[in-house]
Amino acid sequence: MLLLGLLAAAALLNCELDARPAWPAALLAAAWGAILAWQDARRPPRPLLVPPSPAPATVDGIAVDALELLERGPLLVLRWRTGKRRGQLLFWPDTLPRARRRELRLAVRARAVSR
Repeated sequence: MLLLGLLAAAALLNCELDARPAWPAALLAAAWGAILAWQDARRPPRPLLVPPSPAPATVDGIAVDALELLERGPLLVLRWRTGKRRGQLLFWPDTLPRARRRELRLAVRARAVSR
């Protein structure tokens, strides 16, 4: 996020925008990127438990329904429903090691009902 904020600031300074609005906008973009990076670094990990089929899967200790895993190229999107609320987790290749990605895929497939 910090890098994206700095790149946004550089893009604002390199476009054909006048210097008066470009500099404050660039500083704002860099500051916003730093704030988002700080918030992400402070966010606690979310415990996820996918037990064998009869037991419910849990996210943050709360039982979830309709657990599904979508593979979008290198990304994994884990979606669920708790009552009327929906939630999702996004796993980039750098946040979840290859062995854990495979383990998550197998655990979710083992819970799925065949069509």
